[in-house]
Amino acid sequence: MSETQEQGKHGNYKYLQFGPVLAGTNVDSNLVKELLKRGEKTTKSNVHDLAGHIETENEFEVDDYEWFVENFKQYFIPYFKKLQVGNNPSYYYGMKPFNRMLLNKMWINYMKCNEFNPPHTHSGSFSFVLYLDVPNGIKKEIANYKGTDSGPGTVSFYHGEDQKGIINAHRIRPIDGDLWIFPAVLKHMVAPFRSDVTRISVSGNIFITDYINRDHPIQPGEFLISNTGEQHGKSKR
Repeated sequence: MSETQEQGKHGNYKYLQFGPVLAGTNVDSNLVKELLKRGEKTTKSNVHDLAGHIETENEFEVDDYEWFVENFKQYFIPYFKKLQVGNNPSYYYGMKPFNRMLLNKMWINYMKCNEFNPPHTHSGSFSFVLYLDVPNGIKKEIANYKGTDSGPGTVSFYHGEDQKGIINAHRIRPIDGDLWIFPAVLKHMVAPFRSDVTRISVSGNIFITDYINRDHPIQPGEFLISNTGEQHGKSKR
């Protein structure tokens, strides 16, 4: 019997997490600037593979994938480790262990006035959104918004059916440098805004590759959560 299942002391609580785990953090501003520069060089449209009603969504190059993994894996690894916690006496989620991850797809979104993302999910195991540039016009719209929702240009995550007393949705205001990581199957949408500005974000999909790439060298865009017990190989281009 695991420690989390043993009888606890009076007054101690155990928290059992159900459903998807959404995590947010803020990244180094220099990395944001570099990603903006790399995004400006993209030319390959990815619109045909995406659900959004957004005119410009471009895919990054392979070199960008490798640069992103090398510089951003530090922000993803704590989230992936947290999902696998199974021996904390006060917190339990305990996914089946995994260690090898692959950034399979990454694209930049140039969202303009009246564009939006309808409810959708992603491919892969996990996804993310990183806000690179949120203009003041959108921030003012949100501040002046009078409705019951979170406002223009915000992202809403929701899971399962509505139940009284149970939170099944989270609405998030975009902030420069904020990175949000979530299971790829978590449904989400982005509301439109009216300001004549462009909001820039980067999104991507990450796969668990422990099984399909087992015994093969680390590939471009791949990284390990923990180096313990893993065989390293050089990337193949």
